[in-house]
Amino acid sequence: MASVYVLYTGGTIGCEQTSSGLSPMPEPQFAALVASMPGLENGQVASYDISYTIDQFNVDGAATILDSSNMSPSDWVNIAIQIAANYDAYDGFVVLHGTDTMAFTASALSFLLPGLSKPVILTGSQIPLQFTLTDALPNLVGAIVLAGTQPDIPEVCLYFDSLLLRGNRSAKVNANQFAAFESPNFPPLATVGTVMTVNTDLILPMPGDDTSLSVAANLSSVQAQLSALAANVTTFSVVVLILYPGIQTSTVLQVVLGNTSPPVQGLVIMAFGEGNGPVENTAFMTALENANAAGVVLMDNTQVLAGSVEDAYATGLGAAGAVSAGDMTPEASLAKLVYLLGTGTSPADARTQMQEDFCGEITPAESSGTTTLAVM
Repeated sequence: MASVYVLYTGGTIGCEQTSSGLSPMPEPQFAALVASMPGLENGQVASYDISYTIDQFNVDGAATILDSSNMSPSDWVNIAIQIAANYDAYDGFVVLHGTDTMAFTASALSFLLPGLSKPVILTGSQIPLQFTLTDALPNLVGAIVLAGTQPDIPEVCLYFDSLLLRGNRSAKVNANQFAAFESPNFPPLATVGTVMTVNTDLILPMPGDDTSLSVAANLSSVQAQLSALAANVTTFSVVVLILYPGIQTSTVLQVVLGNTSPPVQGLVIMAFGEGNGPVENTAFMTALENANAAGVVLMDNTQVLAGSVEDAYATGLGAAGAVSAGDMTPEASLAKLVYLLGTGTSPADARTQMQEDFCGEITPAESSGTTTLAVM
């Protein structure tokens, strides 16, 4: 029988209606509610040879329930630590999480758990499990079944509304509909309906013995790195700046890059179109150039949902030292920067590695299968 570890961090899926609005249930109450659902009694999934265990998210030994709006990089690390601590005992993992920042956490876990050889699937819901009309039950059951029946998906994924997406390619695209997530630049890894279809050609390869977390020495090494990261990620900031017409350097950029505490070491710029910005604004470009010279890693992302940052335009931000994010989502850019800087990677090396593919988060230029032609 396959065993699945379900980590309950909070979110809408575990909320109940109270006189003051929706409030999260404590883990024992939520676990009892799950066990009352048809087909999930006694810690087993009916019709599948799968057992599941629901566990409480813990921070420094204390039970913690978080609205995902309150998630921080430290929480990403603590989730990874808890998965790693239970890694040998289970065949797959499900993380129950609020939808607002789920794509950030899914991206972060893909970097924090290198050598993953088992599925880790994040899910949640737009409406609580306690409600009659809800997306919570199909999302929960689908995630558990996928984690328990697809051992050859060695990735961090996000499952929502019948789609299994690569975690670091996902984005929340709808605040109200059940189809809340998409993967703008990469196809779904699997779809679940009357049949389950897995796109095996898209799945990352299983890691070798030199990196696989199924090897005790590798798991121990990652656990040691996570322990160091838990302290390191609080010593710096990675921030996101959305460009808009008329952006004022003095009121925006200088504030973002000013004498902040902790200091800014990474800046994800959500630029226009294919990575463009107000390059004729001398003060704006000078501020970016100065930040780059001071060691801040500048990422040139597009604020458009789909597509890639290209270097074809004179209005690109590369002149100020910004690194092209290619087709990475802003969520993945931020999470990857936090990971690299948190592990002590130098700014110069981080600029290089941000353009390298670690775990399917970016399409390398040489393998994109496209050719850019000048048309003007």
